[in-house]
Amino acid sequence: MERIESADAVRGFSLLGIFMANLLIFQFGLSGKDHVEFYELNRVNEFLFKAVKIIFEGSFLPIFALLFGFSMDKLFQSMKNKEVKWKRIKLLCRAVGLIVLGILHSYFIWEGDILLAYGIGMLIFIPFIGLPKWFFKIVTILLVSGLVSITALSFFVPTENIESGVTSEESQEYMSTFYEVHNSGNYSEILDARQNLEDPFINEMMDQGNVLILVIGILMPATLYVVGVYLSKSGWFNKNADSFWSSKLFIYLIPVCIILKSSIYWIDNEDIAYSLNFMFGLVLSFGLMSLIKYLYQHYTNSKVMTGLKSMGKLSLTMYIMQSIIGTSIFYGYGLGIFGTDTFVWSVIIFIVFYILQMILAVWYLKHFTYGPLEYALRTVTYMNFRKKKWGKDIKNTEEYAK
Repeated sequence: MERIESADAVRGFSLLGIFMANLLIFQFGLSGKDHVEFYELNRVNEFLFKAVKIIFEGSFLPIFALLFGFSMDKLFQSMKNKEVKWKRIKLLCRAVGLIVLGILHSYFIWEGDILLAYGIGMLIFIPFIGLPKWFFKIVTILLVSGLVSITALSFFVPTENIESGVTSEESQEYMSTFYEVHNSGNYSEILDARQNLEDPFINEMMDQGNVLILVIGILMPATLYVVGVYLSKSGWFNKNADSFWSSKLFIYLIPVCIILKSSIYWIDNEDIAYSLNFMFGLVLSFGLMSLIKYLYQHYTNSKVMTGLKSMGKLSLTMYIMQSIIGTSIFYGYGLGIFGTDTFVWSVIIFIVFYILQMILAVWYLKHFTYGPLEYALRTVTYMNFRKKKWGKDIKNTEEYAK
């Protein structure tokens, strides 16, 4: 089965967006990015912070999840064509491998892991992977209709002014402790804080939503997998990017989506603002996917597209590498600039590191077929431990997972 390299380019591009969105957490913390006033940024850094939050947060992780579902379907179809036995068992092994990697990643490197949720979502999704195209089309239509309906309803639901249960003293104490540990602490101190420092904002959220928040967090990746599988079965990445209804319309909507996502800063009604932010974050995701597909079809052999495509083929390895880069730059055991008023420089540094990753990915794929983590996950999937090499001398059996 021929590999669809435009999907690799989109996946590689999504890694840039995830890197930039994660920058907010690397520099200010998971709750700190939503309470950035604690860090007293100057006007330039505050403006850029808001721009990154609007454009990147909530717009690139959906792309990654869609492509995960896309890849899962391609892998399953490849197994069917090769008459591989126990296909769902192999996918189950892959999901377990992702879960284990996610746990290790979140414990030893960085708490902002997505692999654990993706692995759990994969467990939920595996029973449905072999269903026909019409099933995924109907579910996709229902999901889109539901999202539009919920957003529309937010305009009519009365606003409830619910005051935060976190006192200013609790907030100040937590943010100060979190800042001090991550800015100047060593690895063991940060690891201990990751496990034992209680976040009052997350505790309040869990108390208000209880199990519902956890369930939504688990189901969201699996929900996006449905759309990704539909894109796979409908051949969306192979369609002409000049087509208005399937691609160009969404490209034209990109600036509209950015404006409406920014409503969190200019609409007083938080329910409406966050509904618009969430909905048009997903629309922006599809617009950005359409844009990269369009550019790839028109500039296939350009150096930028080659770099994006190479990043996409090594996405798992590059994602983990980005966590190591981010924590090494900001945490106390690295450069120790966590929480500092240097956001402009942080953005520049992250863009430079992403370009270096692209160069590394292009060089690496000239010598190797798989990335180290991609090959490890492939080994777990097929439970084949005999071949320990992943160089170009191995026959390149096409496989689509991250």
